[in-house]
Amino acid sequence: MIQVKGLITDKSTGQPVHGVTIGFEHTAIKTSSDAKGTFSIASKDKVKHINFYGIGYHRVRMEVPSGHTHQLNIQLEPQTQDLSEVSISVAHKPRYKNKNNPAVELIRRVIEHKKTNASNLQNYLSYKEYEKLNISLSMTTEKAKTSRLLKKLSFLKDNSDSLTRPGRLLTPIFMKEKLTHNLVYQNPFKQESAVLAENQSRIDQFIDEDGINEYLDKIYQRADIYQNDIGIGNQSFMSPIAELAPQFYKYFIIDTLKDVSPMQIKLMIAPRNKEDVLFLGHLYISLDGKYAVQKATLSVNSKININWVKDMSISLDYHQDKTGHYYLGKSVMAMDLGLFKEGASVFGERTLFINDFVSSPTALNQTLKLKPLDNLARPIPMEELRPEKLTSIEQMAYKNIDSLKNSKKFKRAMGVASFLLSGYIGQGKVEVGPFNSFYSFNPVEGLRLKIGGRTTDAFSRRIFFDGHMAYGTRDHKWKYSLGAILSLSPGSIYEFPVKSLTLRHSYETQIPGQDLNFLEDDNFLLSFKRGINDKWLYNRKWLFEYLHETKDHFSFKVAYKNQILDPAGGLRFIALSTAGPVDVQDITNSEFTAEVRWAPHEQFYQGKRFRRPIRNGYPIFTLRGSVGIKGFLHGDYNYQNLTFNVFKRTYLSQFGYSDIILEAGKVFGKVPFPLLTIHRANQSYAYELPSYNLMNFMEFLSDKYASVNLEHNFNGFFLNKIPLVKRLQLREIITFKALTGSISSKNDPTQNSDLYQFPQDKHGRIMSSALGSTPYMEGSIGISNIFKILRIDLVKRLSYLDNPHISRWGIRAKIKVDF
Repeated sequence: MIQVKGLITDKSTGQPVHGVTIGFEHTAIKTSSDAKGTFSIASKDKVKHINFYGIGYHRVRMEVPSGHTHQLNIQLEPQTQDLSEVSISVAHKPRYKNKNNPAVELIRRVIEHKKTNASNLQNYLSYKEYEKLNISLSMTTEKAKTSRLLKKLSFLKDNSDSLTRPGRLLTPIFMKEKLTHNLVYQNPFKQESAVLAENQSRIDQFIDEDGINEYLDKIYQRADIYQNDIGIGNQSFMSPIAELAPQFYKYFIIDTLKDVSPMQIKLMIAPRNKEDVLFLGHLYISLDGKYAVQKATLSVNSKININWVKDMSISLDYHQDKTGHYYLGKSVMAMDLGLFKEGASVFGERTLFINDFVSSPTALNQTLKLKPLDNLARPIPMEELRPEKLTSIEQMAYKNIDSLKNSKKFKRAMGVASFLLSGYIGQGKVEVGPFNSFYSFNPVEGLRLKIGGRTTDAFSRRIFFDGHMAYGTRDHKWKYSLGAILSLSPGSIYEFPVKSLTLRHSYETQIPGQDLNFLEDDNFLLSFKRGINDKWLYNRKWLFEYLHETKDHFSFKVAYKNQILDPAGGLRFIALSTAGPVDVQDITNSEFTAEVRWAPHEQFYQGKRFRRPIRNGYPIFTLRGSVGIKGFLHGDYNYQNLTFNVFKRTYLSQFGYSDIILEAGKVFGKVPFPLLTIHRANQSYAYELPSYNLMNFMEFLSDKYASVNLEHNFNGFFLNKIPLVKRLQLREIITFKALTGSISSKNDPTQNSDLYQFPQDKHGRIMSSALGSTPYMEGSIGISNIFKILRIDLVKRLSYLDNPHISRWGIRAKIKVDF
């Protein structure tokens, strides 16, 4: 095998030249230089000459030296004419138009033929996919000479590469390979996959690489020109052959390639607006009447609003199957992420090969080829299955990870990183934390001091204990929680898919209606709240729960909960009697709960003890029901509660994306107000999408309700077009939330004196009520990507403006890191 890599520059200026065609003579093997002028081309056959051709430059033909690997630095000479023969005149540059533009006419033909050409739009697919992802630290050669990291961990420098990217030293730190067999059915959509072989460099002592894989898959998503949108991180790039693409892209015919069969037209693409989230690059379109894209080389403009990315290049090669459809045979996505100081970054390259592709009903006859499960059978090593050999830098990745595992300096650094990520400290059998809740405060407890901990895998992978103790300096009460979780599957309780039993007992404080909050109320930053916040509960609770997840991301849980709710602070349970108002000490609630959740194709970052969702375009459905039984273990009420929730993210190409939450619920039975639906309010200064950020705690209650929360992120679509402002790379967000609900007469204390009266303030004004005929509504306008980590919203309450102690306007902030 012969491999040639190098850098192409302009001889007169020394600048790199993008889009130069490189090819071995008398072969169909071709490639192009990327935005940095670099290239790489390889051939399994013996070749003698290599040609370089760029528009506006003289052709270069060179003899390929003997050997297997070569590094060439090519200088192209611009084509010039004798000035004595040239008449120079100044003319107005013609405005780009789609009308009567042969390049646009060509792309419209491509769009018209897309459905017949694209194999991924066929009903039945079967294929094998090999994937490899290599991540490296990237430093300039000057930076590498003074790097403290490379000095402390000298073996990393010994296993580094300086040829792949001229002028930079790549030190591989992560490597993953996977070979799968896939079956896809389009109507209705269903995909089945089986892993045939897998290799990965791992450092499991500190982080869960299965979770990191999900995150990397979100960044390095599959790029396919035949899809209308190409996702990279949270950004969605419109394909240059999407239906609306001619309205946003410019197209230019560059060349006709006659030395390939069928002949191809090389088409250059560029955004009409340089700040739009669109691609730059070239398409290679067949001239055999099918107008198929056979190859694409894509990059991005540095001016677009995309975080961290210093450079990105995508190479797509399409092959034709037996039915004449085109499928993505090979793709390479390379990305340079500027996460560190000047001179250092993270360089990643993901390569996909697809083989044995079938796009016809015969795919139904295929069966998933699983790797051997019998211990006596010899598993086929990855070396025998790879479509191409690993490069030297990819081989180095495995060596570097093995060395890092044994490095004490690296272990200390990862311990610090693990603490900052999880909030827990300790590498033995027990961890102490979370550190952000050691100290907090609220009107009922005053200063709240808390200490907690949990066991680790070093104690046991099958059973986990966690607990905490807390003390309030105002109420002078001790609170506590102790839980045990038993894994019923071979892996840990945090290893997807989970099957577990949980037993927990606690005595804690709680804000009514906040039991489904996503953040703990004793987080120090959430201690700062607006308005009146004195109505709390002491909750003495026993919980027994069974959770079962499947690999298809379908899960269900059943639980029994027994809790004694004791009013605290300014909250009272007051019943009316013939003798007058009576204070009720507490409520005992005995409840069975069942929940079904379906999240098709769900992605999440799975840490050692937590999950963080990685949003994609698939919906999440959650159905929850509960039954309270009077008399069972001292339960005070009979009731039923049903809730249905749907979350969906919708991508709209360069217009951004929308998050939609729909929810409805109903309480059946006669219950006092603490057992009604207390709508999720937020009186902190941190913005929360699932909550109402200008609603007061316990302000609205319902036994029947429906709500919609809408949030749209424009990803800088408007701000990117404003001079000076666009340099800040800010992003616009708008939200709208509406809630409608009611309380039936049997649950209305004004019509039933035996029910507890709605809470009042110290002046006797009622603080809680049912929603009227007008929905509760609020909206906001926000700016995100401030310093790349901060989001700030201006929130406006749109209804119920005369309620006591409310805020009509508010400013909320949130830490939000986006790609």
